[in-house]
Amino acid sequence: MAVFKDKIVPIPKVKGITINRSDSNRVFFVKEAPFNAKKGFAEPKRITIGYVTDDDVKYMHPTTGYKTIFPKEWEKLFGEKLPIPFKFIGMYAVTESVNMLTGIKDTMDLSFGISNSDAMIDFVMYSLLHGTNVTEHFPIKMSEQQLYSGNALSDSFYSDLFKEKITYAQILDFKKRWALQCKEDGVEEVWICIDGSNDDCVSAGVTLAEKGHAKSLRNRKVISFTFAVTEDGKPVTFEIYRGGLVDAKAMKRILSFLKEVGIRVKGVILERGYCDSNALRYLNREGIAYVIMLKGSPDGYKTIVEDYGNTIKLNAEYLIRDTKLFGVQKTVQLFDNYPHNDYLTLFYDYENGSKRISALLKKLYAEIDRCEKILAKGEIPVIASQLNNVLTISDDKTQIDIITGNLQKLFDEKGLYSIVTSENLKPEKVHHLYQCRDCSETDYMIFKTHLGFGKVRVRATKSVQSKFAIGFIASCIRYELENAAKKVHRSTPEVIQEVSHLYMSKIGESYVPIQGVVGIQEIIFNVLDNSVSILSDIAKDENDRLAGRKPTPRHRKPSPNQKKIATDSTSSDTKKKKPEKKGKKVARKKKPGVKPGTKRSETNKDGTIRKKPGVPKGTKRGLLNKDGSPRKKPGPKSIDGPVVA
Repeated sequence: MAVFKDKIVPIPKVKGITINRSDSNRVFFVKEAPFNAKKGFAEPKRITIGYVTDDDVKYMHPTTGYKTIFPKEWEKLFGEKLPIPFKFIGMYAVTESVNMLTGIKDTMDLSFGISNSDAMIDFVMYSLLHGTNVTEHFPIKMSEQQLYSGNALSDSFYSDLFKEKITYAQILDFKKRWALQCKEDGVEEVWICIDGSNDDCVSAGVTLAEKGHAKSLRNRKVISFTFAVTEDGKPVTFEIYRGGLVDAKAMKRILSFLKEVGIRVKGVILERGYCDSNALRYLNREGIAYVIMLKGSPDGYKTIVEDYGNTIKLNAEYLIRDTKLFGVQKTVQLFDNYPHNDYLTLFYDYENGSKRISALLKKLYAEIDRCEKILAKGEIPVIASQLNNVLTISDDKTQIDIITGNLQKLFDEKGLYSIVTSENLKPEKVHHLYQCRDCSETDYMIFKTHLGFGKVRVRATKSVQSKFAIGFIASCIRYELENAAKKVHRSTPEVIQEVSHLYMSKIGESYVPIQGVVGIQEIIFNVLDNSVSILSDIAKDENDRLAGRKPTPRHRKPSPNQKKIATDSTSSDTKKKKPEKKGKKVARKKKPGVKPGTKRSETNKDGTIRKKPGVPKGTKRGLLNKDGSPRKKPGPKSIDGPVVA
């Protein structure tokens, strides 16, 4: 790597800069590579960007690595503008493909404006590629990517975008447009999985932050959010709300919104946080079916456990086929303050129960050993709080005894759980529906880990709303990539990594995409209902942009419903116009009237002479009309007034 000894530049004050004093004062920049699915993390890469000068430790002699990584600083210092020799276009290409499939970018353009929408979708690609939402890393990590904004925008730009340029009214407009788009694509009468979570937020500028049930288990203010996805995992809408608002009230907001946009919810699949009498009363009043994991041990649950708690275990009569579950159902009244009968299905999970019992015994024996060693020293141990109801110290203070009755109760509880439903469904159907809730759980896990939204990292209410809206958009795009990954038997991170290697090189004044895209990369584009030819189109768009020409935008293709309507109309037209059979002349319907050029005979069919139309030749008109008024001659009027014939 060449070193410019005749040039001196300040050492960049950015994260990732390290100086190796033992290696000629070499200055490194630690750059993260794309996510490595096999290793499970983004592998860092060290690039030499310079050597510290002898005179001042704050300056260095730059290398070609510095020119490549910090082109704007190089241009500012030396007036030399460096063209980027290549750009990665894979993430841009699949995002364009997802837009052509779902229209999400088109929807964003209408709600936020094209300029803000471009910056937002760039940030979405950043989150998908690097699993983070830290804005200060964006300019460096995305500098070599093909972006909708043209160039990687600064950290301060995004801070201003989140706080000032994206309004709550625009977010509401996007939510409505996207839900209507989902409806057009078939999300019209579905089961919806609704789940809520929260993030710690200590900023005084976020008015949504307040004390609630923090998932971090810390005594901090939180902001809460809810996702609504279809039973197969498609994100439909979301809600951000105050940390102290209970989940059931947030659910009402979601369902009211879906009703407003015309999406009929057949039923909801909810986790135990929504299981209370108020939620059940609301759902029954609205006529919405429900499948909810039971929370706690209300009277109805105790009843079914007393009747079937032991008989259900390893009883072939209650086995659910293709699972290690046993299930039985009973009609019960769950809550005293809500006199309504629901269907309660009790499940026993043999595999889960066995694992939990094994884990309990392991902790139990370890605690006994620990306490007996303390007793051997002549001291009195304090039994762990988790086990103090099943272990006790013997009267002679020499050993630890097991309270077998309490331990047996713990054994009996392991593997048992219950799900309440509004309809009489078989245990296997109840299990299948509740398994769909894994989609919303997966969305939350991805939202917090793979997309980096597990921390707020902003200090204003508007910024929170904007950033979570971008996180939802990222979830929508990732859902389509996940579907593509399933069809090629890969994980979503693997698919993102595969396409992230695609690039275009600058040859002369133009960009040319890499040739020979084969295998998994080509299949991914085919699965996304697109072709690898989009790479050439993207290169052409970038060349047009650099030349001052306006690139040709790519928009959403017709949705499945639109295609069906078009097909139906075509088939109906085909029925009206039957094709002519070969070898046979089909008589066409004649137009009314005499054919042009036809000569009439001088006599009628009865032998009389045919009269020509109009007044017979030589006929003299009278001086008066039928009403007695004087008849006017045809032609222009005379100056003196009308002339009477």
